[in-house]
Amino acid sequence: MSSLIEATEKSIGAAGHLTDMDAGAVEALRALARKIDAWDQIVEWAFEDAGEGRPSVPQNDNVSLSAYLKYCDQLGLSPAGRRALQLKAEGASAKAAKLTALRGGQAGARGA
Repeated sequence: MSSLIEATEKSIGAAGHLTDMDAGAVEALRALARKIDAWDQIVEWAFEDAGEGRPSVPQNDNVSLSAYLKYCDQLGLSPAGRRALQLKAEGASAKAAKLTALRGGQAGARGA
């Protein structure tokens, strides 16, 4: 089984639609993947250090995985995210076609 970091890099590499404008979100996604992969080790260290008066960390991280999945959706790296991007692209295409049709009708009316 691969790590989440490896799987994330594979997804990013396969996503041909990402541009330089997505760089920040991609880096945030990578940071979350590293945190999620390291969580079990972080908890283990925290339990070992708890006896030394250091603050402990929660055993479960309820936030990182859901945030990771939201980033995947926004970047089109999940099925729901890809579907949303496809619908947005189809909507833009339909709008462009409608505008072209309207412009064509106006040009015909002016030429008459």
